[in-house]
Parts: sequence; structure tokens; C-alpha cells
Amino acid sequence: MVIGSVKSTAETIQALVRHQMNIIGILGHEPLHKEKISGWFDLKSLAIKCNISYKSFNKINDKANIEWAAAKKPDIIFAVGFSQLLSDEWLNLPSLGCIGFHPTCLPRGRGRAPMAWIVLEERCGSATFFLMGKGIDDGPIFAQNIFQLDENDDAGSVETKIIDSMNLSLDNWLPSLKKGIWNPIPQDDSGATWFGKRNQEDGLIEWNREAREIDRLIKATSRPHPGAYTYFNNNKLIVWSSNVEDCLPIKGVTGRILLKDKDENCLVQCGSGLIWIKEKEFSGSTILKVGDKLGYSIEDEIHKIWKELNRLTKNE
Repeated sequence: MVIGSVKSTAETIQALVRHQMNIIGILGHEPLHKEKISGWFDLKSLAIKCNISYKSFNKINDKANIEWAAAKKPDIIFAVGFSQLLSDEWLNLPSLGCIGFHPTCLPRGRGRAPMAWIVLEERCGSATFFLMGKGIDDGPIFAQNIFQLDENDDAGSVETKIIDSMNLSLDNWLPSLKKGIWNPIPQDDSGATWFGKRNQEDGLIEWNREAREIDRLIKATSRPHPGAYTYFNNNKLIVWSSNVEDCLPIKGVTGRILLKDKDENCLVQCGSGLIWIKEKEFSGSTILKVGDKLGYSIEDEIHKIWKELNRLTKNE
């Protein structure tokens, strides 16, 4: 049985099918606002294509979901690609156990938003399958295939590396699992680290930061994530791609656009260094031009609010 909601879930299902494992059911997360799930995947269509029994869910620990799964008497449950925690009922339901997936080099990088964090830190990633327990990503490991990141990787390219690494990991491991070999290796807790939760607002660009730090943020929050963002003329500007400028002998005011090239890429002064903002998405109709300043000047905005409050008070 497989539980999940994203592309990595679909890849797991396809690998299990490829190795002729008997998938007795798929539970696909179908929230009301699917657009809020980074990289959401329609598992129902895949289940129909593979002729596998399917059930949608909103909250995985609801009684109806557990009863549906229990009736099928699974030996193993693969829980891949969704952030909800499984209850003890789920963990105790399969005869062998629940297998989770995490794209870091466990025991390093346990916790939330791992793909964004490994891009931010420009560190290695890994397709790691482990036996789930009551802890967070701390169970013994069945398979782990490590991959490296480079300075040009963003969330999209890292997602591709995760999928490629996942398929290698599954293709190496599933044949032995099919033979009944069950020997996960305990993690070394002394080397454990954890990542914390990230929200959409954590993609706000603070132009007073160093250019390379801003570049990593843009890359980490790029598709399938919601994107890094700033503001101009009270409209939101999403930045999907960027690169650091190391050669041009130019300096300006932090947050100002200093140059534009023929492709409409904008060179922006950061607190330290320069960055080209490339692919972008603007909710307003204004075309960005040299000299425009991105973001808000907090003291100026506070003064505007004060003046407006003062005006309204006098008119009462």
C-alpha cells in the first residue's frame, strides 16, 4: 500500500509496479486547495492507469481511511511525499511496518522542508528509505543513495536529482525486499541534525542581505515551491531564477535596479554584492526600469501610515 501526494509518491508507485510488487491500494492526498501543496500529483489517475484500488483523503488519521486500509491487510505501507504524521494505528497496521522517505543524508537533515533547506545550504541530498516509528525521520535505514548539489542547482533541478536518486535506490533495494530480506540499519543519532518548518512568507527577499544568500533563497524557493518575492509599487514581484554578478565594477543603493539587459534581466544592488533577477512574475502592469527600487523602505512606509492616520483623525 502507498500513501502520498506528490511526484516522489508517483515515482515510488511506478517503481513498485516495475518490480512487480503487489500494490493493494493507494491513498492520495486531495486537499481543498491543491495549489498550496508544492508539487502536488494526481495519484488517482495513476491508480486508474495501473488498475490499483484508490481512496482520497484530507486528514490521513481519519477513522475511515484507517478502516479502508485495514480491510486490505497490507504487509508494508510506503508513506512517501506528504507532511502529515501517521498515528500509532497506522504504524501498527501493516504486518511488517511503514516505510518512509526523506531526501537528505539521514541522520542529518531530519524534519521539515528538506528540499528547500538542502538548496539553501548547497549540501548533498539523498534518496533515503527508512522504517517509520514514533520519532521524526529517525528510523533504521533500508536504502540510501546520495547525490551532490552545485551552485547552479535550484529546487526544480534538485527535485529531478531526488527522483533520479530515488529510482536508483529503489531499483537496487526492491529486488531484495521482494525476496523477503528485511534488515534496516539503525541511524547514528549522535550525528543527527534537524530542519524546521518553512512557510510561503519565508521566501521574502531582504535586499540588505549578501547577494549569494539572496541567490540561494531564490533557488531554494523556486518551482515547485511558491517562489521568492519582493514588492514594487505595492505589487508583489515573484522571482523564479537569478545569478550572482561578480565582474561588473558598479555599485548602487541597496534594492535599486542598476542595469537591464536585452532579455529584461535586472541587475540589483544587494547589501553586499550584485544579483541578476531573471525569470520573474509581476502582479502589476508596470515595467521595471533602471533606477526603480524594490522592496519597502520601512520608515517611509511608517511615516505614510502616520500621515494617513493623522488625516483620518482630523476628519472625524
